[in-house]
Amino acid sequence: MAKGTTYLHERIEFVDARTGVHLTQVTSFPTMSMALAYFGRNFTSDSRTFIFISQREARRDAPWDLFRVDVDGANLTQLTDSEDAGGFAVSPHDDCVYFHRQGALWKVDLNTFYEEEIIAVGDIRTMGVSALSSDGTAYFVQVVTSRGTTGILRLATDGSEASLLLEAKQGSLALHSASPGGAGLLMWQVREGKKTWLLLDFDGSEKGVYTSSYDFAHCTFLGSGDRVQGCALPPDRALVQMGPGEEQPTTIAQGVYFWHSASSLDGEWIVADTNWPDDGLQLVHVPTGRYRPLCYPRSSQGHPQWTHPHPQFSPDGRYVLFNSDRTGICQIYLAKVPDSLRERIIRGDLSVQERRVW
Repeated sequence: MAKGTTYLHERIEFVDARTGVHLTQVTSFPTMSMALAYFGRNFTSDSRTFIFISQREARRDAPWDLFRVDVDGANLTQLTDSEDAGGFAVSPHDDCVYFHRQGALWKVDLNTFYEEEIIAVGDIRTMGVSALSSDGTAYFVQVVTSRGTTGILRLATDGSEASLLLEAKQGSLALHSASPGGAGLLMWQVREGKKTWLLLDFDGSEKGVYTSSYDFAHCTFLGSGDRVQGCALPPDRALVQMGPGEEQPTTIAQGVYFWHSASSLDGEWIVADTNWPDDGLQLVHVPTGRYRPLCYPRSSQGHPQWTHPHPQFSPDGRYVLFNSDRTGICQIYLAKVPDSLRERIIRGDLSVQERRVW
């Protein structure tokens, strides 16, 4: 198995037994496959293709490689054949995927599979969470420097610049994600002993403070602006939203324990997995706060990240991508969002089965 190889499709199509929603198990090779972070750029802009990582060898220490696949399961193609790569993000021009490896920024062409080192960075021990600007000109990555500090590094995707935007005591700040509409970077920093959520401009300057008195279980940007949505920490069971300077959030929906949530690009819909207990993936209408189950991933939802569904929308909002180890091995699934379900949620209609549960 090697980069540039296109494999036969692995798709298995079926219907969720409880909701009737059409599901596609996109990967089924008997090794681990996992979708990328639900707060990053993982689909092409036309919503036809997404990238993911997979172990293509059945051994414990098998390396993870990058793959692409169309939403119908076709064109499943290996993009890399290397170790220690991470921070993958699809270019907004849909021609390449950026990633970091061994202290440098790289890209791999989605069509020719050619890998190119863009810029190497000195004075860096490790690279971690990354984010790509909405115009694709800057790649941001959380780093640990040779001095043992934590920083946020900006790398120009044309190779012209590498700048350390912020630096602080190790563990006192963290990069989260970039707004898909260009509003800035979401991060947190410990200030006066408090975890403070911030919005940064792409040059590292502070655009606003969200809160220093509230924290999320998990969060992402709400739509393409500067608002953030997220899941409340236990014992609260709610989805909330807030903008810069609001300090305390506004409730979107409450009832089940929302765990990891992601927003559609227009900010009208949120999809969230649930836990304690697992109530399935919930499709939430932001203006009304109404929600209904989209499907039931049946993942084990343990400590490893690959046991978490981590749902995310395609750019056009027609599909929800998620992980599940329902077969005993983590695989990748797509749920097609029915227009009829959206309409029922907006109206507040319940099916007979939902009336029994609610």
